[in-house]
Amino acid sequence: MEQNGNGNDNEEKKWQKILYKKMSFSGVVDMAIAREKLIGRIMGMARVLYGLYLIEHPGPSTKATWRKVISSQRKKAVMACFRMVPLHNLPRHKGINLFIKAYRQQWLVTEEPFQYSLIQDLTVSEDGDGEPDKKEEDSPKPDGLNQLITALSRCSTTEQVALTGLLNDFLYMSYADIMSKSCSGEDEDDDDDNGEPDPSAAASFQEQEMEKQKLLFEQSRLADRGAAEMVLLYISACKGDMSEMVTFTIELGISLLRGGNTDVQAKMLSHLREKKDVGFFTSVAGLMQTCSVLDLDAFERNNKAESLGVSSEDSAGIKNLHDAEFTCKLFRFLQLLCEGHNLEFQNYLRTQAGNNTTVNIIICTVDYLLRLQESIMDFYWHYSGKDVIDVAGKENFVRAIRVAKQVFRSLTEYIQGPCAQNQLALAHSRLWDAVGGFLYIFAHMQDKLSKDPEQLELLREFMKLQKDMMIMLLSMLEGNVMNGPIGKQMVDTLVESSANVEMILKFFDIFLKMKDLTTSEAFLAFDKNQDGVISRKEFRNGMMASNKCTREEIDYIMMCVDTNQDGKVDFMEFTERFHNPAKDIGFNVAVLLTNLAEHMPNNPGLEKLLEKAKSVLDYFQPYLGRIEILGGSGRLERIYFEIKQSHIDQWEKPQIKESKRSFLHSVVNEGGDKEKLESFVNFCEDTIFEMQHANSISAEEQTAHMAQIQAMRSAAGIPSTGEESMYQKFKTKVGEGRHMLWSLLSILSWKNIKHGAAIIRAMTLTELFLAIIKLSFNCSVMSVKFAAKLLWMLVLWIITMMMGEKDSREHDEEPRLPLALEGIDISHVTTGESLAPNIMEMPDIDPERVTVAPDEVSSDGMASDSDGGTSEVEMTPPEEDIKQPVSSQLSDANKTTTQQNQKPGKSALNVPLGTPGEKINTTTDEETPGDESQEDQSKEDLPYTKKANEYGNFLMSLFARNFYKFKLIALSLAFAINFILLFYRVKSSSLESSTSIELTESPSNETVDGATDSGEEAGSAETLDLSNTGYYMEPLMMMLAFLHSLVSFFMLVAYYILKVPLVIFKREKEIARLLEFDGLWIVEQPSEDDVKAHWDKVVLSTRSFPDSYWDKFVKKKVRNKYSEQYDYDEISNLLGMEKGDSMKFEKEKKQMSLLPSFISDIDWQYQIWKLVVIFTDNSFLYLMWYFLFSVFGNFNYFFFAAHLLDVAISFKTLRTILQSVTHNGKQLVLTVMLTSVIVYIYTVIAFNFFRKFYIKEENGEKDFKCHDMKTCFIFHLYAGVRAGGGIGDEIESPDGDPYEAYRILFDITFFFFVIIILLAIIQGLIIDAFGELRDQLEQVKEDMESKCFICGIGKEYFDKVPHGFEHHVMNEHNFANYMFFLMHLINKPDTEYTGQETYVWELYQQRCWDFFPVGNCFRKQYEDGTE
Repeated sequence: MEQNGNGNDNEEKKWQKILYKKMSFSGVVDMAIAREKLIGRIMGMARVLYGLYLIEHPGPSTKATWRKVISSQRKKAVMACFRMVPLHNLPRHKGINLFIKAYRQQWLVTEEPFQYSLIQDLTVSEDGDGEPDKKEEDSPKPDGLNQLITALSRCSTTEQVALTGLLNDFLYMSYADIMSKSCSGEDEDDDDDNGEPDPSAAASFQEQEMEKQKLLFEQSRLADRGAAEMVLLYISACKGDMSEMVTFTIELGISLLRGGNTDVQAKMLSHLREKKDVGFFTSVAGLMQTCSVLDLDAFERNNKAESLGVSSEDSAGIKNLHDAEFTCKLFRFLQLLCEGHNLEFQNYLRTQAGNNTTVNIIICTVDYLLRLQESIMDFYWHYSGKDVIDVAGKENFVRAIRVAKQVFRSLTEYIQGPCAQNQLALAHSRLWDAVGGFLYIFAHMQDKLSKDPEQLELLREFMKLQKDMMIMLLSMLEGNVMNGPIGKQMVDTLVESSANVEMILKFFDIFLKMKDLTTSEAFLAFDKNQDGVISRKEFRNGMMASNKCTREEIDYIMMCVDTNQDGKVDFMEFTERFHNPAKDIGFNVAVLLTNLAEHMPNNPGLEKLLEKAKSVLDYFQPYLGRIEILGGSGRLERIYFEIKQSHIDQWEKPQIKESKRSFLHSVVNEGGDKEKLESFVNFCEDTIFEMQHANSISAEEQTAHMAQIQAMRSAAGIPSTGEESMYQKFKTKVGEGRHMLWSLLSILSWKNIKHGAAIIRAMTLTELFLAIIKLSFNCSVMSVKFAAKLLWMLVLWIITMMMGEKDSREHDEEPRLPLALEGIDISHVTTGESLAPNIMEMPDIDPERVTVAPDEVSSDGMASDSDGGTSEVEMTPPEEDIKQPVSSQLSDANKTTTQQNQKPGKSALNVPLGTPGEKINTTTDEETPGDESQEDQSKEDLPYTKKANEYGNFLMSLFARNFYKFKLIALSLAFAINFILLFYRVKSSSLESSTSIELTESPSNETVDGATDSGEEAGSAETLDLSNTGYYMEPLMMMLAFLHSLVSFFMLVAYYILKVPLVIFKREKEIARLLEFDGLWIVEQPSEDDVKAHWDKVVLSTRSFPDSYWDKFVKKKVRNKYSEQYDYDEISNLLGMEKGDSMKFEKEKKQMSLLPSFISDIDWQYQIWKLVVIFTDNSFLYLMWYFLFSVFGNFNYFFFAAHLLDVAISFKTLRTILQSVTHNGKQLVLTVMLTSVIVYIYTVIAFNFFRKFYIKEENGEKDFKCHDMKTCFIFHLYAGVRAGGGIGDEIESPDGDPYEAYRILFDITFFFFVIIILLAIIQGLIIDAFGELRDQLEQVKEDMESKCFICGIGKEYFDKVPHGFEHHVMNEHNFANYMFFLMHLINKPDTEYTGQETYVWELYQQRCWDFFPVGNCFRKQYEDGTE
C-alpha cells in the first residue's frame, strides 16, 4: 500500500492518503507490540474509513440497494450530522465546558464513591446521633449492615445449599461487590501484572500511612459485623465448584485482607478453629483441582480448525487457561491469609489440629504448580522447533506466567517468617521437580527470545517469573543453618540443572557487561556523530576494541542486536533493554548463590557452579549488603539485601564523613553496650535522613525530577520546550541577559550619540526641562518597581524556606486532561505515537463514535469546515465510561511518553492533548497554524510564582551542594583581604581624602589613641590609606569585601538548606521519643530548670508537628498508649488533636481568613518554635556572626581580621587545638571567676592598707592607681595577674616602711595563690584537655583497628585466618551495612518484608537492640562446623 506521490486527487485513494501520510512504519512499531497486531490495527482503521467513504460514494452495484434502504432525505440528514461542527467548538459551549469542568473538579471528583456512601449509611444507627460506626453499649439494635451480613451468612448454611451447593444469587453478588469496593484502594499485585508504576510510590509517607489507616478502618467496619466469617462460610458451601458466587466471595475476602490486616486474619482463624470447618479446606483443595492449566491438545485442535475455516468466533488462546483470573484471585486470597508472616495461619494451612480431616493446602499448591509447569513445558516443546512464537502462543504463555507468578508469591508467603514446618513440607514435596523444570524453560526461552526483537515482551514476562521464583527460593533459606537439609536439597537441584543454570548465568554475565562496554572510551570512539547510533560493523568493532567480551559472547550479542530502518544500531536503547532486567533479576540469583556458598561450604558441585558465576558475583559484590543478627531462636542468622549506588555515593560525601567522625569520637565515652548501640542507632537515623535530604537536592535528582515533569507535560498535551533540565533553563536565561546587555551597549554607539545630541540641541528650554522631568519620573518609577519586585521575591523566598519544599506530587498534578478526554485511557497514546493503530483498541471509545466528514477531507488529512477552517477528529467517550482517575492516566502516559521519546522518527496523525476545551487535533506539528499560540498558552499554564519557585529551588539546591566550596572560597577571600590590609599606612592630614578611612573619633574630637603628636596642627586627623600602593588597590579591596559578604550569605543559605533540616529532624525525633517512650509532659512534667523541655511543649499542639520526623502518626500512638491511664481529653488538648474517636479522612477545609493564603497557611506557632531551635544551633549562630562581621567589614575592612579564625574551624588539626580550650569550658570559666574573686579580695586589702604604695610619679605628676576601688581592681587584674612576680613587681618597694612585713606577706601570698596556683590551674585545664582529646583520637583509632565495633570481639580471634579481621569488619560486621539495612527497612513497604526483616523492624519499633550480635558472630557460632 504505497502512497501516490504525484498529487493525484483521486477520490478512491483519498482515505489511504489520510491514513498513511507521513506514517513511517518504523516510527510506530513499539517493542511491546507485535507486527501482526499493528497490521490488524491499521486494517481495522482502514475498514472504518472505507465504510465512511462508501456511504457518500456508493458503487454502481450498491446504489439501488442504498435507495431501497434509506431515502435521499434521510441520507442528507445523516451527512449533515457528519459535517456538523462539534458543539464544544462553539463559543457558547466553550463557556459551558468550562463550567462543567469546574463542577466536575469541585464536586464530582471530590465526591465519595457510591459503594462507600452506601456502606457508611448502613452503619448509621437509627437512634444514634448520626455518627457512623459509633458503638453504644446501651443500644441493643444492630445497624443495617450488621443485619444484612447476618442474613446473607444464614443463606450459606441452609439445607438447600447443603444439598445442591451454591446457586448464583444476584442479590448476594451485588452486595459482595459493593462491600468489596467499599474498601478503598486496589490490590497491589494487580499493578505488577500490567507493568504500570505503583501510584502510591509517588505519594508521601504521610499520605501512604493515611491511606493505610483508612483501609484498616473500612476493613474493620465490615469484619466487626461478620463479613470475614461470611466469606469463609460461602467458600465452605461451594464444595469445590467454581462459580460466580465463589468469585465475588474471594474478591470480598481479598478486600478484607488487603495489606495484611491481622485483625481480620485472627477472626478468620478463630472461626475456623471454633467451628472446625473442614469444608473450607476441602473446598479450597477442590477449587485448586478444578483450576485449569495450558492444554496443548486443545490448542492444536483449535489451530487446525481455524486453518480449515470451521472454528468458532473465540480465538484459540481463550480456550486455554480460561479461568486464569479466578486462579490468581484464589491464590492471592491464600497469600493474604498469611500476609505479614502470620505463623499460626501458616501452620494451620498445612495441618488443621483437632479436625477429623486434615487438608494440606501447601502440598495442594505445589501439585497445581507442578501441573502448570508441565503444561508450560509442553508449549515450549511445541514452539521449540519454530523460529517465532505466534500471537496465540504469546497470549497463552503470558496467561500461564501470570498464574505461575501468583503461585510463587503464595508459596513465598507460606514459608516466610520463617515457618520451619512449611519449609520442610515444601522441601519434601515435588517442588524441586517444578523448580528444575522452570530452570530449563528459563534457560532455553532466554536464549530463544533474546535473539528476536519482536519477542522481547514475552522475554520480560519470563524474567519476572524467574525473579518471583528466586524470591521463593530465598525464602526457603530463611533461618538456614550450616549444612542444613533444605540447603542440601536446593544445591542438589541446582547441580542437576547445572547446564540450565550456566545458560542463565551466561545470559546475565553478557548483558551485565553491556553498560560498561557501551560507555567505554574505546567503544564510544566509533560513535563519531555522538548520537548513540552506529552500524552493525562498528558495533562489533567497538566491542572487540573494548576487550570486555570474548569472541563467543560478541557473536551471541550480535544475534540479539536489531537495526532500525536505516540499518543502524541504537546501542544505548539496546543496552537499557537488556541491562536493567539482567541487573534486577541477576541480583536475586547472586544473593541465592552467595547464601548457599556461605551456608554450604566444601560442596564440590556448588563450587563448580560458583566458578561459572564468578563474574556475576563480582559485579554485584559492591551492591550486596550483608549483616548478622541474633534471631528470635537465639541463633545467629545472616541477612542479605541490596545497597543502591546512590546510597554508596552519599556515604562518601564530606558532610557524612564529618558526622561519622563526630560519632566515633563521642561513642568512645559511652559505658555499656546498650548505650553504645543506642547512640549507634541514633547516628544511623540521623545519617539516613541526611543522606536522603542530600540526595533530594543532588543534581541528578533535580535532573530526573525535571525530566519527569517534562514527560508528564508532554503526556498532558503541553508542548515540549526542548529543555532537559533546570540547568539548561538557567543557562538560557543567562544567555538572554547577555544578549540584552549587548543590545543596551549597542545603543551607545557613536552614531546614536550624535543623533541624540542633535535632537537635544534642537529642543527649546521648556521642552528640555519637561524631558528631564519625564526621564527622572520614569527612572524613579522603574527603580521603585524593580525594588518592589526584588523585595517581593525575597519575601516569597523566605516564606518558601520557612514552609519547606512542597511535595513533588503537587507539580505532577499540574497537567490536566481536557474534559472531553478524561474518560479515555491514554496509557498507549503518546505525543509521538499514531492515533490510527490505537483507536481500535481503546476500551473506552466506541469506534462508531469516531466521525469524519469524508467528502470534506483534504489531502493533508484534515477535515475542512464550511467556513474554510479545519475540523478535528472527534472522539467522545460514553458518559458511563468516565471512571479512570486523571492521576493514573497521567502516570501511564508519563511512562509511555518516556519510552516513546527514546525512539527517533515521527508518525502521522499525531495527537497532542491540548488544554481544556480543545479537541484532539489531527494536524501535524508542521501544519498547525497555531503552534505559537499553543506554546504561549503552555507557558501561561504555570503561574509566575511556580516558575519562580522552580528557579529558586534550583538555586538553593545549587548553594547546598556547594556549601563546603563556599567555605573554602570565603576563607581564601579573607586571606586575600588581610594580605592587602598589610599595606595600609597611617597618614596625618588636615584634608579628607576620598580614598582613605578615618579612625573613629571620640566625643572630644580626639583620635582613637587619645592624643596627637606635638608637630601636628590642631585640625589634623590620622587616616589610613593605600595611596602608595597603586590606584587599583582600593577598588580591588571594595570588590573583595563585597564578594566576601556575598559568599558569606551563600554559606548561610547553604547551611540552612543542607544542615538545618537535620537539626530540626534531631529535635523532633528527641521530642517524639520522649513523648512516646518516657511519657514526658503526660506522665511527668519536666523540671523547672529544663528550659528546653518547656519550650518544646509549645510545638506539641501544632498541626505541623512532626514535620521532618518519619513517624507522622506519633501523636495518635501516644494518645492510644496513655489514654487508658490518663484523661483522654487532656491528652488530646496537649497534642492538638480532635477528641472524636471516629476516623476522619477528608481533607481539612480551609478556614476563611482576611490574610492571603500563603500567609494564613503557615503554621506560625511551629515556625516560631523552629526559628528558636535554629538560632540555638551553634553552627548556625557561628555562620550568622560570620556573615554579620563580613557586612561590617564593608564599612571597616579591619573586621575581616576576625574571619581568619575560621582556619581553626576548617581544619581538623587546628580544630582539635581549639577544642582543647572549649573542652573543659565550664571548669575554665569557674576557675577564672575564682581568680577574679581572689584578686578582688586583694584589691580590698590594698585599698584599705597599702594605698600609698600605688602612687607613681612621672614628669612631676602623680598617678594614683588605688585611690578608688574601680581603678584599683582594674590595675590588679591588668598589671598584677600579668606580672611574673605578682602585684609586688608593679608597685613601690616596701623597704624601710613600717608596713614592710605586712607588704611582704601580701606580695608573697598574691604571688603564690594567683600566679602559681590559679594561673597554673588554668594552663593545666587547657593542657589536660588537649591531651585527653589526643588520647581519645588514639583510642578511637586503636578500637577501630583492634576490635569489631558491632560484636566487640578482638582482632586476635579473627587473625587466625590471614586477613580475617579485615574480612570480618568489611563484609560480616560492617557497621555501614547496618545503617544501609535500616535505610532498606525504612524505604521498603512493610507488606514486602521477609521474616527476618519483620523481626528486626518490630524490635526497632520497640527500641530494643537484642538483634545486634554483641559478643558473638556467625563464624564463632559455627567454628566447629556444627550448631
